[in-house]
Amino acid sequence: MKRYYENFLLIVQMITRIPVKRSLPCSGEDFRRGSAFFFIIGLIIGGLQYAVYFLLRNILPAFTIAIVIILIDIFITGGFHIDGFGDTCDGFFAAKGKDKIIDIMKDSRIGTFACIGIIMNLLIKFQGYMFISANSSLALLIIAIPMISRASMLLLCYIGKPAKSGGLGNLFINNVTIFTVIINFLICFLAAFLAVGTGKALILLASTIVVTYAFNALCNNKINGITGDSLGAVNEISVLVSLVIATAF
Repeated sequence: MKRYYENFLLIVQMITRIPVKRSLPCSGEDFRRGSAFFFIIGLIIGGLQYAVYFLLRNILPAFTIAIVIILIDIFITGGFHIDGFGDTCDGFFAAKGKDKIIDIMKDSRIGTFACIGIIMNLLIKFQGYMFISANSSLALLIIAIPMISRASMLLLCYIGKPAKSGGLGNLFINNVTIFTVIINFLICFLAAFLAVGTGKALILLASTIVVTYAFNALCNNKINGITGDSLGAVNEISVLVSLVIATAF
């Protein structure tokens, strides 16, 4: 039990900015076991976002609450996933050829396509969370959506292949079991079911799965695999797709 707790802390330390001030084992097996806790990371983020919504819903307008919800995610993750999304936009739209694309994705400088992608990302999130904040019947999606997006990362880790030999992403890519993926999606389905019911929950999860497979195919076409930036990008894309679908509920 202690080892699983340490594996959970390892994941918290790895993909959030929540301070975990202790030395932890970090073998491939530790990351494999720790990946089972991705949904909890989503639950923590979504839970804090929902708590803020709940406290402010009768005080502030929906557009202000939407901004706060977005900022909470950025603060907890350190913009880790948005950065991967921006790097992916830069690489995929600014260059041709695997090596050139990967070089651009590794470049710490932000390019035109990253700027455009991140701006569009934030605008869609703002619109989606404002819509949800103004419709209390959908409020529990604030919790479910970050969980679903982390499940999409796990699925991509399982179906994808490394595009390069190094990088943080390779700690998870092809190091996730199908059992972990299924359990995470089942828990996400339960969260979505509690938020919007069976039919809409199935739509959200099915859309996430389709988008993840489509994104994996795009990555294979562009760079013959996936990287850590790809994982961040699919997390963001999953959130955006879920929010767009939510506006139709």
